[in-house]
Amino acid sequence: MSRGRNTLLLFVVAALAVVLAACLNPAKSAETLDSTEWVLVSLNGHRLVAGSNITLNFAEGKAAGSSGCNSYGGQYTATGEGSLQIPELAVTAMACLAPEGVMEQEAVYVKALSSAAAYRVVDNRLEIDDASGETILVFERKVESA
Repeated sequence: MSRGRNTLLLFVVAALAVVLAACLNPAKSAETLDSTEWVLVSLNGHRLVAGSNITLNFAEGKAAGSSGCNSYGGQYTATGEGSLQIPELAVTAMACLAPEGVMEQEAVYVKALSSAAAYRVVDNRLEIDDASGETILVFERKVESA
């Protein structure tokens, strides 16, 4: 073979190797959470207290939102493989009397969020699992108001 053909063959083999490596080892399997906003629809498999609203927003390494009565926030770490950690949350200290049960729900939510171990985004839903693999929080992507 001529030198030109050898160079072309070498280039084609190298290109195929790069393509195969990318297919066998994808860099990212989970959707990034940064710059996303969510509304909670299920807490430990249960609906929320009627009239309550719990949100979760991710931006620049911080998770924050409304826990039903109070605001909360803290650092988070998420990987492309779907692991999620929110080890410490700061929560404001207001007491809300209505809707009934909102304070108890808030305590359960903050505890669940702090125990996050994994996440997945399916369509417009964010599902968060604890270390045992149980889905503890289910959110829907926040829809922008018109």
